[in-house]
Amino acid sequence: MKVLKRYANRRLYDPETSKTITLEDVAEMIIAGEEIKVIDNMSGADITPKILGQTFLKVSLGQRNEEFSNYMLSALIRETGKDISALFGRLVLGGIGLAYLTKEKMDRILQSMVALGELRLEEVKSYREDLLTHLAQRASENSEQIQEDLKKVGRELEEGGEKELAVEDLSEKIRKIAERVKETESL
Repeated sequence: MKVLKRYANRRLYDPETSKTITLEDVAEMIIAGEEIKVIDNMSGADITPKILGQTFLKVSLGQRNEEFSNYMLSALIRETGKDISALFGRLVLGGIGLAYLTKEKMDRILQSMVALGELRLEEVKSYREDLLTHLAQRASENSEQIQEDLKKVGRELEEGGEKELAVEDLSEKIRKIAERVKETESL
C-alpha cells in the first residue's frame, strides 16, 4: 500500500519519490491497481476517503460526462444511506473492482461492516459464502455461454463454403467472445 501525505497547503506528497503529486497522479496509481492511504500531515488523520472522492470528481468531470458523474454520485449517496452490505454485494456481483478485491480486503470490509453495525458477526461467514457462491455461478454461466458462442462460430466457419462469411462479422463475434472471457477471468 502506498502512503501519501497531504500538507497544510493542501498539496499531496509521495514520500517514496519525494515529489508533489496531483489528483490525476492518484487516479493513475489506482487505475494501475495500487492501493493508497492518505494521511493528513498535521493531524495524522487518515483522509483517504476524502482524497478518493476528490479524485473521482476530478477524473469523472475531466471526461466531460457530467450526466454520468451526477448519476453515479447521486446513486452512491442514495445507496450508502441504506444497507451497505447489500451495496457491497451488488458491486462485487456486478464485477466493479472485483479484479482488485483480495481475501484480505474483503475481510477488512466485512470487519468494518460489523464494527458499524451493518452486519452481525455471526452473519459474516454466510454472507461471504453467499457472495462467493453467486460469483461462482456467474463464472459458470459465462463459461457455458462462451463455449456455445465458440461452437457457433466454428459451425459458421465450417459452413463458409456454402455461404460467404464476412470477415468483419466473424471478427465482431470473436471480439464479443473475448470480452466474455475477460469478464469471466475477473470473476
